[in-house]
Amino acid sequence: MSAGNGTGGVKAVVFDLDDTLFDCLGQCVGPAHREAARAMVEAGARATVEEVLQARLALAGVEPDVDSAVAATFRSVQPVRVAEAGRRAFYDRDPGPLQPFPFAKEVLLRVRPRCRTVLLTLGHPPTQKRKLAALGLADAFDEVVHDDVFGRRGKEEALRTWLLASGLTARDVLVVGDRADAEVAAALRLGMHALRIRGGEFAVRPTPPGVPEADDVRAVLAWLDLPPLEEPAKATPPPATA
Repeated sequence: MSAGNGTGGVKAVVFDLDDTLFDCLGQCVGPAHREAARAMVEAGARATVEEVLQARLALAGVEPDVDSAVAATFRSVQPVRVAEAGRRAFYDRDPGPLQPFPFAKEVLLRVRPRCRTVLLTLGHPPTQKRKLAALGLADAFDEVVHDDVFGRRGKEEALRTWLLASGLTARDVLVVGDRADAEVAAALRLGMHALRIRGGEFAVRPTPPGVPEADDVRAVLAWLDLPPLEEPAKATPPPATA
């Protein structure tokens, strides 16, 4: 199925935030890693801020727990304390001014009258709320589902809990996001539709077989049989499997 084929049964669209509705990699990730590196040095990492920063950048997207991996690299008396300092600084921060993708607001405005529009976002809830306010998207959704990074619930459990309370079935829901191994995989395991947006920090990770992908969220409009924006997103079918 390509992103343009659509499915008339969708009653709710669940959007990811980071690298789906705005360029999180370009606007947030670098400064957050630097703040985390500084916090780890202050907590006892035996290295300079620049050394810790370079280690974080090298391990990001490779290690599932970057903070613990970096803390183990630079020996300290209290590695758990160092890791937690980095984790807290990375997620609990003021993101500053942010800009959504130019088409994100218009897509949400068009989708919302058509079906329930939900945000699923991983992070520290106060930080994610600051992001939404900075992006001008605080009132763009019918519901916001937070996957608290410090609670470690996971997107699958967050989606499952939301679905149980929603009155919908899994096949009523389309999940849209960039993380093939997070919200997209969770949607598939729960029996939901999924559209992978290929971009951002985790763009190189492969899209699961059978899942359509697109360059950006404008492809959601075609999925819902809504009129396209002036410059429709280029959608490509998933790669063929042997």
